[in-house]
Amino acid sequence: MMATRPTILIFGAGINQLELIREAIKLGIITVVVDPAAEPPGKPLSDFFYQVQGEDYDFTKRIALEHQVNGIVTGQMEKPLRLMARLACELNLTFHTPEALERSLDKWLMKQTFMANDIPCARGKLFMGYETITEESLSDFSYPLIIKPKDAFSSRGVYKVDRFEELSGHLEETRSFASDGDILVEEFLDGKEFSIESVTFKGITTIIQITEKFITPFPNTVEMGHLQPAPLSAKEQNSILKIVESAIRAIGIDNSASHTEVILTAKGPKMIEIGARLGGDFIASYLTKASTGVSMDKAAVQVALGFAPDLHKKHNHYSYVKYLELPIGKKVVKVESIDDLFELPGLVFAHIFVKAGDVIQPVTHSGLRPACIIVEADTSEKVMNYVQKYMDLLIKKIIFEPGNFDNHV
Repeated sequence: MMATRPTILIFGAGINQLELIREAIKLGIITVVVDPAAEPPGKPLSDFFYQVQGEDYDFTKRIALEHQVNGIVTGQMEKPLRLMARLACELNLTFHTPEALERSLDKWLMKQTFMANDIPCARGKLFMGYETITEESLSDFSYPLIIKPKDAFSSRGVYKVDRFEELSGHLEETRSFASDGDILVEEFLDGKEFSIESVTFKGITTIIQITEKFITPFPNTVEMGHLQPAPLSAKEQNSILKIVESAIRAIGIDNSASHTEVILTAKGPKMIEIGARLGGDFIASYLTKASTGVSMDKAAVQVALGFAPDLHKKHNHYSYVKYLELPIGKKVVKVESIDDLFELPGLVFAHIFVKAGDVIQPVTHSGLRPACIIVEADTSEKVMNYVQKYMDLLIKKIIFEPGNFDNHV
């Protein structure tokens, strides 16, 4: 560490950033935290907290200069990344280059980078916001297809379509999630989905864990569960890790955590996307730490300050995050405390996102998932048993308007 306590600027004080703030505190680092909300859950943990709107670069820079920050970091979020890259350039802080960041945020630039570097990925085509998509313009593709915004996140506007009429029906919504209306149409890749959690420091990438993903039934592609470690053969693991490391180099990710998504097809693994950030869905903050003992939040803080990250695996457990599925249309009248659940063996984390007055909506993107639970155990069988048992207990904490609902889904 440094002779005096280093200071880090943390972007975000929401529930997904709590472990990031805590890990910085454990390292003896002064935490300066910014968030658009006035009273986010991470505010009480922070040494200094400022309410700052996401686009307010001038105020953010003044805060960084006032506190003479030595590094900047965020957890599981893409919204502040461009601002952070600009700030890092001006203040000579460790962060992505603007070029590498754009290749990770713009899905078309990302795909072009993969293709230019012979990294297997889905074949795709970009349609600008002003372009009309016709059946003829898709004549080089065969259904089913995937449509997605060029630069959105959390599965917003992503659909599998089996014919042109379905594509047309989703087109307006998909365009609405893109900053300029640009969308990608891609070939559909059939196979199991996985994410790879890694940290790159001074050009060397360390793979921490491989996660198996479970998504909603098509046409949506919302992630509803994550299992670690993914049940893969040594050959399958090696084939996945090879293209992930190639993709990280091609995008230009360095001195950063990354979250890579791949599909293991009959012809081998193919890239979906790569995020130049920690993985969302509590994968970085709780799931990976539960299965390996490695805190990716801690590593992200260390790397942001130029310190070699602690990536030593302490154990090999199983961990699972499960997002609940609840009956659509039911109105929540009360959410009871879940504090007692944290005494259960193997329970790592649980949270209910819905509140009194909410009506359960179809899960068309990640922001509409009502609750989640994370468990760990020394066997996969025990993990699955914990998930089912504790999921039922969590559901009982959500009180609905009277009706035909037996608290089982």
